[in-house]
Amino acid sequence: MASCPHILDCPLFAVFTMNAALAIWKINYCGSDHSRCVRYQLTAGGKEVPQNLLPNGKVLHLTPLPSR
Repeated sequence: MASCPHILDCPLFAVFTMNAALAIWKINYCGSDHSRCVRYQLTAGGKEVPQNLLPNGKVLHLTPLPSR
């Protein structure tokens, strides 16, 4: 199966590439069956993709670091 056509402009792909622990996402979604990726599905449907949406459809909740 071909890689996802959105690899170059997906902000999460860059994060997955920089962090070896996140490589499993890249392998399972970006480089294989990208049609399962909820981010891809939204883009293909012309919808906006939230920055914190993971490929499996779950939302990544980030807690801001306390300021010093």
